Amino acid sequence: MFGDAEAQSIRNAGWRQGRIFRPPPEYSVPVKFDPNREVLVVCTQSCAVVSQRIDADPDIEFIVAEPVEKYNAKSHEAIGKNLHRFHLPITGMRNTAALACDFNRRFFADRKQCLKYPPDVNIGVTEEGARSLASWIARNYTRIALPDALVDRAKNGLFKIIQKALRSRKSTGEELSGSINGIYISFTPESELSSGSYDLRLIFLCADADTDGQLHSLLEKPLEQFTGGDGHDGIILIYDNKVRSETFMSELDGYRRLTEWDYLSNLGDVADSEN
Repeated sequence: MFGDAEAQSIRNAGWRQGRIFRPPPEYSVPVKFDPNREVLVVCTQSCAVVSQRIDADPDIEFIVAEPVEKYNAKSHEAIGKNLHRFHLPITGMRNTAALACDFNRRFFADRKQCLKYPPDVNIGVTEEGARSLASWIARNYTRIALPDALVDRAKNGLFKIIQKALRSRKSTGEELSGSINGIYISFTPESELSSGSYDLRLIFLCADADTDGQLHSLLEKPLEQFTGGDGHDGIILIYDNKVRSETFMSELDGYRRLTEWDYLSNLGDVADSEN
């Protein structure tokens, strides 16, 4: 049986999203794992970790993590721009400021095992850090599969123009991409084309009006070949820049986040209420 008492026991033990687990020797880890230097981190949302319903939430998901030798809070791994590794800041582990979580080494385990084994509550992870980990994982799960034909048409022309613009420097010396909160895409058809054109729409969500203006000046002329007439390279493009604080979720209806380009944005979120 599993009910209120068991759920409360898991909660009291300290299990939650982002919690660190050092499995004992008898615990079976089904992915590559070095118990002498690596640990497991809970990926599952806290509400599911301590859920009373074992039938609805039978499993807990772990990700393998190892100490980061030199932690940089502004690195791509720390801010979620690396699709394969995420640096999770921690406290309580000697000479270690963060753990490197490996997206390719995740597994599910029976949640009832949380009743038998305790997490390491001496290692601290902030709620913000746990949420950032969850967001990073979610973005990987929801990566968009673009048609190969669309990628082939765009990669040597359109995409290179956009990437060059986003890697331009602001007056502060920082990359313009650091002030892009997200890149959103819509395209038709969603199938592979051997002839004809893709209708492609892009929205660049900018952190402020200055970024909006600079990006517009960098893209307007080079992208004219794609936006005019019959387009270019088999792509007819419509694009727009929007300031985050002036943008509502309804304006992104029909669009999906272009997660393949998250490394060219600062991973911010769109405003979801009126200002």
